[in-house]
Amino acid sequence: MATVRMADYLKRDITTKFKKLYNKSNPKLEHSTYVGDKLYDLLLGAKTEEFKEQVSNTFGAYVNPEKFFLKSNKLPVSLSMLIYKDVRDFDDIQHKYVVKVEEEFEDEREIDLPLSGEYLQLVDLSTSWTTQAVTMKLDNYEEKEEQLFQLYTKKIISVEQKETKRLAKRAADVHKVEQALEQFTTLNQALKAWPALTKLVDQDKISKVHEKQQRKRKEQQQRSKIKPIEQGLNQTILTASLLGED
Repeated sequence: MATVRMADYLKRDITTKFKKLYNKSNPKLEHSTYVGDKLYDLLLGAKTEEFKEQVSNTFGAYVNPEKFFLKSNKLPVSLSMLIYKDVRDFDDIQHKYVVKVEEEFEDEREIDLPLSGEYLQLVDLSTSWTTQAVTMKLDNYEEKEEQLFQLYTKKIISVEQKETKRLAKRAADVHKVEQALEQFTTLNQALKAWPALTKLVDQDKISKVHEKQQRKRKEQQQRSKIKPIEQGLNQTILTASLLGED
């Protein structure tokens, strides 16, 4: 059976499966619709419905209010906050590239907060190529309903920080897997050094490795049956060879 080489496609398959297992062990953090709904009520709420009605009453058939409004189950917001990112850097001590998890301040991090339903929002007229809702810049509303507002923004920041840290840590771990795989030329070598790798490799590849191992064991078993008797038999064969053919 041919050796299963540690080819590039196999490395990609392994790292892809590792990402899936990482996501299963460390699920994605989602913002709650509760926070989205509360912020919608504070920032838009009934005011948007009133504005749409006012446009219709004021301009009548001259203006189509549908151009200024849309319904969406996402509330786009932006907020300045500290987040985490994966940073690739060369380690002079280890003499190799490493991926580290580092903090970074982001001035306007854009987030789509989920809503419990489709709610009326203002259309962002600054983008002509697509129809999307206006992004509510939360940093501009710090003094409005301060206690409640601060509570909701803190929840948003907490989720974003944990999620960005999760993704950065995943990137760092994936890099470690990629570097580990570079040490091996065959899958068999990798499995011997890292047995848990079987969880990241397709069964057909594992079967090929096992078939080769079974074949080698069978050869060893067959050899062990011949070894006790071969010395005497070999002597006869050697002697006959020295005497020449009849």
